[in-house]
Amino acid sequence: MLFKLVGAGITAAVAAVIVRQIKPEFAIFVQMGGMVVAALLLLSVAQELLAAVDSLLAFTQNGAGSFSMLAKALGIAISTQIAADLCRDSGSGALANLVELGGRLMILALTLPLLKSIAELAVGFIQG
Repeated sequence: MLFKLVGAGITAAVAAVIVRQIKPEFAIFVQMGGMVVAALLLLSVAQELLAAVDSLLAFTQNGAGSFSMLAKALGIAISTQIAADLCRDSGSGALANLVELGGRLMILALTLPLLKSIAELAVGFIQG
């Protein structure tokens, strides 16, 4: 699996360099195609990982909610990173920074209920 992923990444990078010399406006599409191929290669690994983590969290009482939040945060982080990298590759660093900030704010908003419950638990311990 690793060799397929590395091969796809190197092939897409070389193809993007070649296309950038001939038709620079199409290089971004070659890069996006390489990312799609890499993502498809990683799907089976991700499914196995999610199944393993899900079985581990099944032992806890409220693990499913925490796992759901973790999975959403991870999805936001990965999507944000891909979008920001695409923006940087196309020469828009300011937009990439804004996309990353938006992703961080979305993760913070997602975790606010968890932070509230931790704060309530801490106050309960302090008050006795």
